[in-house]
Amino acid sequence: MARSQETIRIPRLRALVVALAALVVIGLLVFLQRYRGADRTAMALSVLEGAGLCLVIALIRFQRRWSGRIMTRLSLWGIGFRNGAVAGVCTSGVVVLVLALRWAMDQRTAPAGELFWLAFLYALAMLGMEMAPALPMYVAAGAAVGALVGLTVAEAIGISAERVATAPLPSGTNAEDLHASRVER
Repeated sequence: MARSQETIRIPRLRALVVALAALVVIGLLVFLQRYRGADRTAMALSVLEGAGLCLVIALIRFQRRWSGRIMTRLSLWGIGFRNGAVAGVCTSGVVVLVLALRWAMDQRTAPAGELFWLAFLYALAMLGMEMAPALPMYVAAGAAVGALVGLTVAEAIGISAERVATAPLPSGTNAEDLHASRVER
């Protein structure tokens, strides 16, 4: 049997999601307390925070929808690819929001401290105008990297999944009926 047609039961991922979410929250708090919004390190950390936050959201969605289900590895790879691409696109927007939040916090501590929401909206507008010319490139790069990360996470889930013994299929049924998109809920 080809590895892609191997039937598996998707494990519960609660512990992994909680651990990853705790790391993302700690990283976000450190980022907001320690780094200035215009610092290169802050920009790199905002990308990591955005990716981590979108990964946590994607894993929560995956956990709620697919945990405990039986599917083929190929179906799992497809789900990982699609969800990873969406999470990668999500990362582009989250990065802008995190940087705008940090910049607004910097403006609030300035001697002529602005109102937080005004500073946040101004930072969001400035970052939006700066990123607008290259937005399609940011989105495409986010989707490509996200899809690769999604495939990697799907493979990690597949490795830790329980193998289900494949019994001979009833007559008139083909292996395509086991595809996750056709599983009844």
